[in-house]
Amino acid sequence: MRPLTQSPAPTRQAPRSPAFSSVLCAVDGTHASFAAVAHAAALAGASARLTLLVVTASGSGSANFRSAAISPQRASSILERAARIAAQAGVSCERAIDTSGPPAAVILGHASSCDLLAIGAPARSPLGTVGAAVVRATLRSFETPLLLGRRGRAGTSLLDRVLIASDGTDSSEMLVAFTSSLLGDRVGELVLVNAVGSESHSQPHRIAAEERLLREAHKERVRLLVEPGNPASVILHAAEEQRATLVVLGSRRLSGIGAALGSVSRRVVRELPCTALVLPPERLRQNDAAGPAA
Repeated sequence: MRPLTQSPAPTRQAPRSPAFSSVLCAVDGTHASFAAVAHAAALAGASARLTLLVVTASGSGSANFRSAAISPQRASSILERAARIAAQAGVSCERAIDTSGPPAAVILGHASSCDLLAIGAPARSPLGTVGAAVVRATLRSFETPLLLGRRGRAGTSLLDRVLIASDGTDSSEMLVAFTSSLLGDRVGELVLVNAVGSESHSQPHRIAAEERLLREAHKERVRLLVEPGNPASVILHAAEEQRATLVVLGSRRLSGIGAALGSVSRRVVRELPCTALVLPPERLRQNDAAGPAA
């Protein structure tokens, strides 16, 4: 772990609050999917509109194969529990059941008009489940931010300790500014993590600028970690060591840490012990172009 010397590089201003006003929560009855509902509600806030979706078709067989993997009664029970979770967070919601398939395509179709897609994170195993199929399809080509929910440690909340994975490039400056504006005063502690090594295109002056941006907004709640190693290992090690409650990272089409972020993102979302928020470059550029808050 190495300290960084700050340079006089200009600091990017945090843009207007990037509220997730329209959120799709795809729930399947797993603990992780219910955690995704709670965490999406926490991020989006009371002014957001949540749509709770259950896809009942099976993910097995060919693309045209459709069978009821979730019964109507079970689907209603799942939606009722998810709605209670949203209500406890003070967020209004709508409920929907879709009987078509395959589930991954259905979920991504519903998510195309939303600001955030929230699903339960796949188990820490090879990406072979329906939820994992959604993750794979989303990471291949997506414009909607993706929240992968996991149950947190007892006694913690989503924003207690947020880890931001930065690659020290212009794209990661947008990621940091977006996250800072999204979290505002609600975050307990922010940890900015940067990997250095053969796979890194990190520029130290950009990391210093990102740290300054965070400190201007969040003061003493900010810490910086610079670790040697490949990006995925560094992110995962930092999340475990720092007991992160949320990890924020960019999608594979970002540069730098994203030079191999297809494999990095897949490994990170599979092995993280906590919830992850994956942000696509289109959303970051859109928010950056909106400019700072008035």
